[in-house]
Amino acid sequence: MFIAVVNEKGGVGKSTLAVHLATWLFDRGAKVALIDCDKQRSSSQWMAECEPKVTIAVTDTPEILASEAQGLRESHDFVVGDGPAGLADVSRTLLLLADLAIFPISPSILDLRSVAQATAVLKYAHSINNGRPEGRLVLNRMRTRDTISRELRKAAPSLSLTVANSVIRDLQAYRDAAQQGTVVTRMGSRRHNASQEVAQLFVELLTDKLKFLDQQSVSKLTEERTSHARKKIAQ
Repeated sequence: MFIAVVNEKGGVGKSTLAVHLATWLFDRGAKVALIDCDKQRSSSQWMAECEPKVTIAVTDTPEILASEAQGLRESHDFVVGDGPAGLADVSRTLLLLADLAIFPISPSILDLRSVAQATAVLKYAHSINNGRPEGRLVLNRMRTRDTISRELRKAAPSLSLTVANSVIRDLQAYRDAAQQGTVVTRMGSRRHNASQEVAQLFVELLTDKLKFLDQQSVSKLTEERTSHARKKIAQ
């Protein structure tokens, strides 16, 4: 399965989500590859430090991306593509290759505009690939008491993309993880809240796709997500 993490705008947390997703899948027994398409090479460097056993590829061109992706898909359970800023040829190629496209968006008016453009590119991919990839909008770096964060929550359903119920907050834990070359799901009880919310997001996005994961583990993760949802309703 090919999962693309894309957005026209930089600084929305694409690399953070890509590295956390690749590591989370690896820790659950999947054979995982990460393709870093961003010239800054943030995700590939972070991934190499966090988990050397995850296969890493880097590319700047759509031709190399397509070639790398084909080979990695045949030899891995999951391939995670970390897209560059912008929706140029490489990002478009990622969407054409993907089975699932994750669009992280942070609380910013500019981010709202960028998603509108990304939606148009997604529709183009759908027209070529018989409705593929499946698209999910992920609210990232959200702040509980921030006005624009609340406005983004209200506006997100109107963006023609399915919005994930699970939200990633603006927590120091994610910055600490990057500095330490790890991910929050490997930081133990010290970062329990961040670890729980990112795991709940991935379970929501991928539960029906985790064929390598035993059913008991899937059920446990789903129960955790349901419990978290109930707590949010009660608040």
